[in-house]
Amino acid sequence: MASFVEGPLSKWTNVMKGWQYRWFVLDYNAGLLSYYTSKDKMMRGSRRGCVRLRGAVIGIDDEDDSTFTITVDQKTFHFQGELKEEIFSLHSPNCFFPCLLGCLLNDLVGLQLILHE
Repeated sequence: MASFVEGPLSKWTNVMKGWQYRWFVLDYNAGLLSYYTSKDKMMRGSRRGCVRLRGAVIGIDDEDDSTFTITVDQKTFHFQGELKEEIFSLHSPNCFFPCLLGCLLNDLVGLQLILHE
């Protein structure tokens, strides 16, 4: 598995702004999911934020195949791809979900995977 996976996802920001396009980079070795407002900003090193994956709980929305959550440190982040294949397929160039699971399983203890009903 590659050390980095990158690509576009939408991130829920708040009720006023809703879903916002972001460029994400999963650093498999560091266990970090960093996000940027664009790929260009990523190239310039202007990170908007990051999600630490150690001890994270990943949730899958069973009513919306393209949405998942990451909860860590009592904060929940909501993510959405345009198509479920973008985030769940191992054949997708930005297969975030399998890589997130791999990252957690590789060197983190206590992986919790939940299905939202």
